[in-house]
Order: sequence, then C-alpha cells, then structure tokens
Amino acid sequence: MVNLFQGKTKNGPLKTMKKYLATLLILVSLTTNGQAIKTLNEVLSKDTVQSGQGIIYGLFIQRLGFSSGGFPQDIRIVNLNTKAIFSFRVKPTFKSAKENIFSFHIPSGDYAIVQYWWTQSKWYGGKMFTEAIFKNYAFGEIETKIKSGELKEEDLEHFKFSIQPNTINYVGTWHFDKEQVLFSDEKMKLDKTLSKTQTKLNFETVTISIPK
Repeated sequence: MVNLFQGKTKNGPLKTMKKYLATLLILVSLTTNGQAIKTLNEVLSKDTVQSGQGIIYGLFIQRLGFSSGGFPQDIRIVNLNTKAIFSFRVKPTFKSAKENIFSFHIPSGDYAIVQYWWTQSKWYGGKMFTEAIFKNYAFGEIETKIKSGELKEEDLEHFKFSIQPNTINYVGTWHFDKEQVLFSDEKMKLDKTLSKTQTKLNFETVTISIPK
C-alpha cells in the first residue's frame, strides 16, 4: 500500500490529513492493495522516441545539497487515464549535486505529480522522507491549515501535465529545494546542454509540457 501522506513528523503518517483527503482521486488510486509502482526508463545517448510513447526531460533542483550524501531522490506520478503509478529518479545515487538533469521514456497520457521521495544523510545512515505534492502549499503547512479550517480538501490540487504519443516533452526546471514547489522555463539553456549528448533527439520539435 502506498501512503501519499506519510510525513516527516515524529508521529509518523499524517492521520488527520489522510482522513480529510480520503475522497481525493489520487488517494483512492494509490491506496489499493498490491498496487505496483513502475519505474520509468532513462533516455540513453542513442535513444529515440519509442513508438506510441513520449520522452520527458528537465532539470531538477533537490531539497538538499551536500547533506543528501549518496542517497537517490525520486518523483512519483500517476497516469490519470490508466491509474498506473510511475517513479523516476531525479537525483542519482552517489551524487550530491544540487541540480540534476533528468530524461525518461514515458507512456502517453495525462499525469499528476503526487510524491517527492528523498533521503537525508545522517551519521547513522539516512533518514527517509515522503512528501505529498500540491499546488500553492508547502507540505508542512497543509495539516495545520486543514485542522484550523483555513484549507479544505477541495482546495488541494496536484500539478498536472500531458504527454502525447511520439513526442519529446520539455517539462521545465523543477524547484523542489523548498516545500512549496515551483516550475520554470529554462528550455534554451538545457537544450544546448542535452543536444551534445542525446544526438538522436530533435530538440526543435519539442513540446512544452511544464506542469501546472
């Protein structure tokens, strides 16, 4: 079972938030027993777009810097058409760089970003965190706002993006260095970098699919 609302408090999962958000589509689709999380395949240097699928690429700015150590970080998304859950690595293992380029093959469809999974390096190993991602709100403030009545479940909205078959999609710079995440457009700069290594992709035909 995947728990979208696992927090980073000492008491574990945010039970109150889960109670209030039980009717959300994403919660329903991701709390089914036995639901598997599929891993997206990274785009290699000689890869082209796979038939019927798409490619996403962008730049990820992680929550931590050097204190992330060699631990990886992942994003989990859900295909709103098929309800399939996917995960892809936005910060590779054994790297501590603040910014990392990502590029993955992905089935076509409409998507919502649901979780950010990361690990902070500690002297005893690592401490894992899983944050539910919503528009306009920092993860840590959601439970408090719901309890106070300032925020209702219908106010919460996921970032979404769409992928058409046989397309290359620029999904932006993902600012996850703060709990309230943002997305920006730095396509020209990133295209210049990637065109040197991914020579089989035509960056002049790219679709802009920045989550919104």
